Amino acid sequence: MSLTTATAQSDPSKWSLLDSTSRYELGLNTYFAFDQLMDQNQRVPLELMLRKNVHEKNRIRLRIFGSIGRSKKIEGEFTNIDRTGNFGLAIGYEWVKPMNKRWEGYYGMELEASRIDKRIFFEQPEYDNEDASWKFKNWDEYDREIRLSLSPLAGLRFRLSARLLLSTEFRFSGYVGEQQYTEDVSIRPYEEGSQNQIQSTEGFTVKLNGLRFQPYTGIFLNYRF
Repeated sequence: MSLTTATAQSDPSKWSLLDSTSRYELGLNTYFAFDQLMDQNQRVPLELMLRKNVHEKNRIRLRIFGSIGRSKKIEGEFTNIDRTGNFGLAIGYEWVKPMNKRWEGYYGMELEASRIDKRIFFEQPEYDNEDASWKFKNWDEYDREIRLSLSPLAGLRFRLSARLLLSTEFRFSGYVGEQQYTEDVSIRPYEEGSQNQIQSTEGFTVKLNGLRFQPYTGIFLNYRF
C-alpha cells in the first residue's frame, strides 16, 4: 500500500476574466506617465477608477480624476503666473460581454461632474503719457467652468495575469454647465511698496451645452482583489 501526494498550479490559459473570488478592482490611468511626465508637462493629471462586481457580468464603477498645475515666469520686470486646477467625480454601471479567456468587452453609462479653475496674472511696466512716468500694469484673469455630463461608454479589457488587467474605452458625452470669467486691470506707481489701484473690472457668465466624443481615454492598469 502506498500514498502519493502532488500539488499543481492551475494552467494560466484557464484563468478567466470573470473571477468570482474578486469583487473589487482598482485601476490607474497610465496616461499621466506616458503623455505628461515624459513630455515634461507641469500639469500632470491623475485618474483612479474603482469597480465592484454586483453580478458575474455587471459592475458599478466610481472614477475620480484631477490635476493641479502652476507656472511662474519672471524676466526682468515682467511677471507671469499661471495656475490651473481641475477635479471630477463620476459614477457608472457596466455590462460585461466575455470574448475569450483573455479578452472581454463591456458597455455602460456614466454620470460625471467636473470643475476647472484657471487663473492668470501678469504684470509689466508701461509708460503713462498723462503723468509722463513709468507704472506697473497688472492683469488678473479668473476663469471657472462647471460641467455635468451623461456618457454612454464602451471598452475592452485584456488579462495580463490572474490579478492584473489592462483596459481602455471611449465615451460619447452630452454635457451642460456654466462658465464664469472675470478680469481685473490695475496699475501702481513704479515706487517700491506702492499699492495697486483698480482701473477696470470685467466679467461675464456663459451657459454651456454640447456633445463630446472621446475615442481614447487612456490605458488603465487594473488590480483586482
